[in-house]
Amino acid sequence: MVRIAFILLFLIVLEQEALDTQITMRAGLSAGYYISPDGSDQNSGSLDSPWRTVAHALRQVAPGDVLNLRGGTYYENEIVVDAAGTAAAPITIQSYPGERAVIDGGVSFFRAAPNAEWVLVDRDLNLYRSRRVFGGEYDFVRAWLIDDDVQLVEYETAANLESTNYGPLNRLEPVYVGPGVQLRDDGHVYIRLVYNPNDLTDAAGNPIAPTPSDIDPNHNRIAVSFSTYIFRLNGASHLRIQDLDFAHARAILDVRNGSHHLVLSNCRLNFGSQGIILREEIRDWEISYSEFNNGVPDYIYWTDVKNRNGDVVEAYPEFQSTAISGAMLNFNVHHNLFRNTFDALDVEQGSMNTRIMNNRFKEVRDDAINLSKGIGNVEVGYNLIWHGMGGIANLSSDAPPGHVYIHHNIIDNSAYQRGGRPGNYREDNWPVWAIGSPFPGHDDGDKASWWKLYNNTIVTRQDAGHRWSSVGPDEVTGNPEKYVLNNIFYTIDERVIFRNDRASAGSQYDGNVFYRGTAESLPLFIDFGDGGRYGSLQEFRAGSRTDWERRGLEVDPGFDLSTPDDAGLDPAAIRARYRPTNPQIFTLGASYDGLSWPGVQGVNYRGAIPGSEGAMVFLPLVN
Repeated sequence: MVRIAFILLFLIVLEQEALDTQITMRAGLSAGYYISPDGSDQNSGSLDSPWRTVAHALRQVAPGDVLNLRGGTYYENEIVVDAAGTAAAPITIQSYPGERAVIDGGVSFFRAAPNAEWVLVDRDLNLYRSRRVFGGEYDFVRAWLIDDDVQLVEYETAANLESTNYGPLNRLEPVYVGPGVQLRDDGHVYIRLVYNPNDLTDAAGNPIAPTPSDIDPNHNRIAVSFSTYIFRLNGASHLRIQDLDFAHARAILDVRNGSHHLVLSNCRLNFGSQGIILREEIRDWEISYSEFNNGVPDYIYWTDVKNRNGDVVEAYPEFQSTAISGAMLNFNVHHNLFRNTFDALDVEQGSMNTRIMNNRFKEVRDDAINLSKGIGNVEVGYNLIWHGMGGIANLSSDAPPGHVYIHHNIIDNSAYQRGGRPGNYREDNWPVWAIGSPFPGHDDGDKASWWKLYNNTIVTRQDAGHRWSSVGPDEVTGNPEKYVLNNIFYTIDERVIFRNDRASAGSQYDGNVFYRGTAESLPLFIDFGDGGRYGSLQEFRAGSRTDWERRGLEVDPGFDLSTPDDAGLDPAAIRARYRPTNPQIFTLGASYDGLSWPGVQGVNYRGAIPGSEGAMVFLPLVN
C-alpha cells in the first residue's frame, strides 16, 4: 500500500509540473539560463547547473529568455545566431550581474607569461615560431599583445618578416616594418617582436618607448586567433547583447539576412579588421555605451595600409578596418568610444533615418565617419573626433542623395599622424608626419551630397603633403541643399579654409568664424564664391559679388590650446580646449528661421559649444 501511495504521489507531482510548464508557456513567462567556463552542456542551464558554451545556450533560448554568462573567458568563434525574440519579450545575452564575461575568438595557449610556447629559430633576427602546429585548415593568423593593447602586423611574406632592411623603402625590396606574425605552410606561427629603429621618435623628435619592451614572445601575453568571426547573426531579431566583451577575431559580428531590432550596449569589441559588418537590409539597431578597438600599433603608417599593388612592399589589410560598416536603416549609434582604428564608421548607401550622436573617436588613422552620398535623414551631432587623420568623409554612391545634418561636432585633426615611410612612392603627398583633412572626399565627380554643416568646431593645421587642401567641405559638390553655417574653422598655422564652390551652384555659406595662426602665402579662400582668390574675409566681402559670409567673422575665438595635448584626457578636459572666450562667438550668425533642422532651436552662437554648457554630454563608457 505504501508503494502504491508513493507511486500515486509521484504521478501527481509529475502532472502538476507538466501543468505548471503549460501555464508558464501560455503566460509567456521567460526563463533565466546560466553559462560558466566550468559548466557542461549536459547540464540543465540553471544557476547551480550551468551550461558551458555560448553556442549551445543560444540554441535553447525562446522569447523573453535571459542568458547570463558567469565571469571568465569563453574561447568560441563562428557561432551562428538565429535567435528571435519579440518586441514584448526580447532575448537577452549578458554578463552575470557583477561579473564580466569575454567571448574570445583566439586560442588559449599563449595567454600566460612567462611560457614556453615559442621556440627561437634565428637568434640574430630574434625570430621565433610556435611549438604547436595548427594544421592546414587556417589561412590567416591575427595576434595581439594583450598587456600593450595592440594588434601585431600580419606579414604575408617571410622575406619581409625576416628582412634586416628597416627603410627607407625601395619599391619591392623587402622591408621589416615592426612587430608581427606570419602563419606559414608548415602550420607554425612565426613571430618577431623587434621594433623598427626608425620609428622610435615622435613628430617632435622625442623618444618613444618600444612596444613591447621585451622582445621574447615567451615573456609576453599574446592572443593568437584564426577566427573569421565570433557571431554571425542570421535573421536574428529582438535581441539584446549587453555587458559583454568580444575579442580577437577578424570580425566580431557578421550581420546578415535582415537581422533587426538589435540592442548592443555596454560592450567592448577588440576587432581584427571589422567590428560589425552589416549586410542585407539590417534595420532598427541601437548601439550605445560600447567601445570599439582595432589596436593599430603606433609604428603603422598610412601608406603601410594604403599601398597600391606592385608599387611598394606588401600592404597590411588587417588595418584597413572599420568598426561598423554597412547600410544603417533606423539606427541609433550613441555614446560609444571608437579608438585605434583606421576607419570607424562607414555609413553606406541606403542608410536612412539614422542618428550618430555623442560618440568619441580617438586616434583614428584615416576617416572617423564616412558618409555615402546615397543616404537620407541622417544626423551626425555632438561627436568628438580627437587626434584623427581625417574627420567626416564624403563617399561615392549611385543612389540619389538625401538630407544629412552635421552639427555640434568637435573635429580636431591637428595632431601629426604617421603618413608615409621614408622612400614611399607618394612621399610628396605623404611625408613621414602628415595631417589629413577634416572633410575628406573619395572621387565621384560632380555627384552632390545634401550636407547641412552647422555649428561645428574644426581645428587643424597645415598639411605639408597636400599644401592646397582646404579645411572646409569642398569635397561636397556645390548644390542648393549644401549649407555651411555658423561653424568655427581654426587652423593653428596657415591653411586654405574654403575652395572649389561657387554661388552659382546654389550652396549657402554664412555666419562662419575663421582663424589662422599665420597667413603668409596661402589665401583664405580660393576658387570660391565667384571663383576668385581672397586673402581675407574683408577682401572676399568687398570683391566677391556674392551674399556669402555677410555675418561671418575673421577673429580669434580664444581657445586655450595650451592645456596638455594628451589623447588620454577625459572628455570634459578635451572639450574645455575648444570653449571660446571671445564674446563675439556668442552672437547670432546665420539665422535658422524657417529651417526645421535638428539642433538649431535656441542656438545663437557659432561653433559647437554654447555660452552655457549642456548641449554635449559624455556619459561614462564600460568600466
